[in-house]
Amino acid sequence: MYWKCTDVRRFVCVLARSGFALLLLLIATRSLLADNCRVVHHPQPSEADTALLAGDYTKAVMLYQAALAKSPKDADLTIGLVHALLRQHKVLEAADALQASTKSAPDSSALTTLRGEIELRQGAPWKAVKTALASNTLDPCNPRTMLLLSRLAALNSQHATARKMLMKAHQIDSEDPEIRAEWIKTLPVEQRIPEMEAYLEAPRGDSADERRDLQTDLGHLKSWAGEPRKTCTMVSTAATAEIPFVPILSNSDQLIAFGLSVKVNDHAARLAIDTSYNPRLAIDGVSGLLISRAAARRSGLKSVFENDVLGTGTQAPRAGFVGIADSIAIGQVEFHNCAVQVMDVNFPNGADGVIGMQILSNFLITLDFPAKKLVLETLPIRPQEMVATDKLYNRYTAPAMKDYTPFFRSGSDVILPLSLNGSPPMLFVIDTAVGNSFASPGAGYELMTGHKDAKFESRNFGALRDATYTVQDAVLSFAGVSLKESPIFPFDTSRFTDDSGMEVSGMLGLKTLSRTTLHIDYRDGLLKFDYNPARKSPLSY
Repeated sequence: MYWKCTDVRRFVCVLARSGFALLLLLIATRSLLADNCRVVHHPQPSEADTALLAGDYTKAVMLYQAALAKSPKDADLTIGLVHALLRQHKVLEAADALQASTKSAPDSSALTTLRGEIELRQGAPWKAVKTALASNTLDPCNPRTMLLLSRLAALNSQHATARKMLMKAHQIDSEDPEIRAEWIKTLPVEQRIPEMEAYLEAPRGDSADERRDLQTDLGHLKSWAGEPRKTCTMVSTAATAEIPFVPILSNSDQLIAFGLSVKVNDHAARLAIDTSYNPRLAIDGVSGLLISRAAARRSGLKSVFENDVLGTGTQAPRAGFVGIADSIAIGQVEFHNCAVQVMDVNFPNGADGVIGMQILSNFLITLDFPAKKLVLETLPIRPQEMVATDKLYNRYTAPAMKDYTPFFRSGSDVILPLSLNGSPPMLFVIDTAVGNSFASPGAGYELMTGHKDAKFESRNFGALRDATYTVQDAVLSFAGVSLKESPIFPFDTSRFTDDSGMEVSGMLGLKTLSRTTLHIDYRDGLLKFDYNPARKSPLSY
């Protein structure tokens, strides 16, 4: 099968190729999961390995490079070097290091999988899928290939396949820290707690910040497990619903955002719609609501555990807590016993907080911005022949949704390829909580100059302000829609990159989105944009 990619249709080809590669993945799952693989046992770590495991990435790079100077064909040294560089966010240098080694071993499964890991980190999951499948052909028992395929399948809402690949990877190599960490996340709370404690007893390659976050997650899980509670459940039976937006106004009474009136424990709260709000909580039953402490007080929410809420860009974390709401009502749709995140801040423009859309993932969600309303409809029923793995299913594209576009999902983030002014596709996250659309400093530089620069991997956005680029007169092409937008400002998107494990180059903001009607199927990772030039954005800017 062949697709010819030209001009603004390039992003469509990317998704088609990605979907085709994942179709191959699903067809080949049985052969991918070889039954006669030997269990991997790791040798004693070298000095370089020890530095990498301890999170001393600078020392590890130096030691791996010195060892490679003596043994340039040693694949294990190249793998260690590349992993240490990726930990430092030095993706361009990691790609160069791999390229130097693969010339002498083009048929190495280990190095081919490493190339797929770099391609995923570069924000090209469609390339990584093909590379991982090629590596699996070379060695169907490589657990790192299975881990990569698991991550790619999960991003593509192929949840059953992702689970199968991860469990097989763990069966072959339970000592690999990344495989072990992913496997731990699949366990029920009572098993996850002791496994996390054991994981944290020794260095596993995590940075100091990552170890701190894991310790925090462990404390949250212990508090959550010790709390008498019921399962977060949708208790209403409405198959459809239509809910008007509530306006979020500026200080001069201009419409700048859309919200919903949500009742938390029967107390009304005005919550701005935020498709990019990712709670990042290790517990289950998370609602996707983030409210102010004042709103929590009115609703009678009590703290189960304290929790800092991470910001985006240069925003610092803000203190708060997580509590359990007895009831959450969004129009005719009601949930009981769900976790709500609380933050010690007064939200601007009269809002009491934000609401992500993942709480409504049992429905086909329509955000009709021109008509200023939310529409909920029943999702298509899966065919009986679809088989679950650990109650997880792969994506189902019903005949009625054949014109929908697959998206990549990371937590609650909706990520899709976008071509800007005919450029090669980049990944953008849909963000209804920001006004303008943004591009990362590195993406802006690449769009303006035609090439990448390693200085933009520094994560020091403040130091790069004088070197960032604002894109004027842009044409954004995504999911079958092309819209003119100006300007595209620079913004630090590293939080989305870290959450998803792949380079996210920008954000589609409300100024762009509000000219469309957006349909989202979170269950299957599908979306569609309806754009009619005659229907104008209701926003005031």
